[in-house]
Amino acid sequence: MDDQRLEQLEQEIVRLKARVDQLEHQSAKELPPEPVSSVTRPAVRPAFVKKNRTPVVKKARTREEWENVLATVWLPRIGAIFAAIGAIFLFSYASLAGLISPAVRIGSGVVIGLLVMALGEFQYEKKRRELGVGLVATGTIVSLSALFAGMALYQFYPPLLAFFLEIVVLAIAYGLMLWMRSTALLVLVSITGFLLPFLQLTDEPNVFLFLLYEVLLFTALLFAVLRLKAVKAYPVAAGVFFLALVFGSLTVNFETRPLIDEVTLLVASVMAYLGLAYIGTRLPLTYNYPSWIAGGFVLLSLSVIDWPFGYGLAVLFALLAYVVANQTKDAWQNGVGHVAVLFAISQIPVDPLSFGDQFRSILYALVIAGLLFVKRQQVPHQRIFGIVVYVMFVLYTIGTYETYRFNDQSCAVSVFGLTLATTAFIVLLVRTHEEAVWRKYWQLVLFFAAAGVFVTYTLIVMELPFYATLDQTDRSTTLSVAYILLSFILVAIGRIRGTAAWRLSGLLLLSVSAVKLLLFDLSFLSLIQKAFVFIGFGIVAFIISRTYFKKRES
Repeated sequence: MDDQRLEQLEQEIVRLKARVDQLEHQSAKELPPEPVSSVTRPAVRPAFVKKNRTPVVKKARTREEWENVLATVWLPRIGAIFAAIGAIFLFSYASLAGLISPAVRIGSGVVIGLLVMALGEFQYEKKRRELGVGLVATGTIVSLSALFAGMALYQFYPPLLAFFLEIVVLAIAYGLMLWMRSTALLVLVSITGFLLPFLQLTDEPNVFLFLLYEVLLFTALLFAVLRLKAVKAYPVAAGVFFLALVFGSLTVNFETRPLIDEVTLLVASVMAYLGLAYIGTRLPLTYNYPSWIAGGFVLLSLSVIDWPFGYGLAVLFALLAYVVANQTKDAWQNGVGHVAVLFAISQIPVDPLSFGDQFRSILYALVIAGLLFVKRQQVPHQRIFGIVVYVMFVLYTIGTYETYRFNDQSCAVSVFGLTLATTAFIVLLVRTHEEAVWRKYWQLVLFFAAAGVFVTYTLIVMELPFYATLDQTDRSTTLSVAYILLSFILVAIGRIRGTAAWRLSGLLLLSVSAVKLLLFDLSFLSLIQKAFVFIGFGIVAFIISRTYFKKRES
């Protein structure tokens, strides 16, 4: 059997050797050429070709080179500047001496401004970029000033014609700005373009035409920003349009304006928001904060026009902001939507000191719960945002309670809304207190939670039916007893759950109760009330002290 097995192995070895020899002979042969394709391959795009640039070391200029630069570059520039100043002095002398009429002055100013702009373009062609940009900016200002003087000082032409002539000059500057790819000229066009309507000196503002012009200018500026990738000019272009929206909002708010002005204001603000949200995705920006500010101007427009269905438009704008956030992948736009929802609740038309007025507190509480728990449409630092809204809601409820208390009315619905929000906040902390997101802000968050629980519990006690019938002394006693009981309950919850936060909250509230007893209640409580409250405090403190560290593992 062994001999047969050995023979089989020897035969297998022979076959393997033959196979190896065959493979070696095949590899030694020349490989066949690859088939040549008849289709011409596209050339590699230059933008994606890696260029290895060697650092250029600039040599120090010699004395002869410095003399050449001063004589051939700087001396002509200095001479041109002095010649221009001398021409201005000569022109001023001729005007004061009566040698030049006002019409010639205005015409000469416009023509000289245009010639300076042409000279700037010529200098740009000669590779003198900075000088060319400066000359174009100077010529633009000179031409616009001359046209304004002809309309305002000498009344050579009506304001409408002056406006169109100024638009022509501005369009020339805009074209040169695109040609020279100059951010400085873009800023100049933004500012001067915004100021042109104010130079017409009209007594009655036309909000519709003003905003229509500003929208067209804003569109042209955004096109230039996108074309030039001018990140620095982007906030300037947005800021000038925001000033236009502020002017329109003030005019609509303080004057009785037609419906077309209100509609134009709202449409212009929405267009600003959409345009800035889109442009922000095309620029290398970390935060597209101009678009968030534009969202605030949409809400400002809704508050100014004060339509009965404005809250519905605010809800639609919130949905639009959520869609923009999903399309642009900018999670911060969700914050615009959240603020719009809160604004919509505040704009619900209700009567003051009514059930509908208090019902808004429940809506606020539901929104806060959504901010704390809902995972969709989240803004960065969503929980911190929700806590900030919760703190503002606590202050709002305190103010609402004082208003209702001053008018001898119950505020139970608002207190119930605050209770819902506080419960959601506490449940969130109980579920997520071990997450890393709270590490930096845990002490501050605990402080806000403790303050919220304290305010909520106080308002609940003050809304009890018998509390309104008590005098001032009995009310203070009731609050002291309620605080002592709550501290005992918090420590008991901490002992049951084994959580130090609950126990510390109970001890903190007990300390607050002690301060209240010593500083406020001691001076005006009766003897029996002092005895009852202080003995109760001592009993609770003794129970907490005996059970706080009992049966703890560590």
